[in-house]
Amino acid sequence: MDPLILQNMITSWLMPSFLSAVFAFLLGLIWYHPRILGSRWLEAREMTADEIKRGAHPFILSFPLWFLTSLFFTFMLIYMNIHTGSEIFLMSCLLWVAFAMPPIVMGSLYTGYPFAAVAIDASYQLAGYYVLAMVNILMNYLGVI
Repeated sequence: MDPLILQNMITSWLMPSFLSAVFAFLLGLIWYHPRILGSRWLEAREMTADEIKRGAHPFILSFPLWFLTSLFFTFMLIYMNIHTGSEIFLMSCLLWVAFAMPPIVMGSLYTGYPFAAVAIDASYQLAGYYVLAMVNILMNYLGVI
């Protein structure tokens, strides 16, 4: 592979995707912290912190899933030639409305998952999509991509 093509792919696609995924993942650590929304989320699910299985699996799987989401998001921006901040934020909203929020809500309808917990989960997903947008906007503004 031509080194220039590889460098362009890393700079314009992989780097923004990786950084976006890192920040979306970190947002989740903050979002579900007991002092932020974690205790409300547990309360909405009528659970206590002791009832939650403590393990690394959710954390191990969450980052690759955010990375996959971010790769697709960045691909869409490149493929559709989207560069302005308003267009990037609009893409975040549209992708969330079309692909993130509906499965969360539908799953809750069938499982009886409490609406308050659904709202916390769905709003985290939207915030994550906004993080993807902000990283891409910032990198575009700084001339990195």
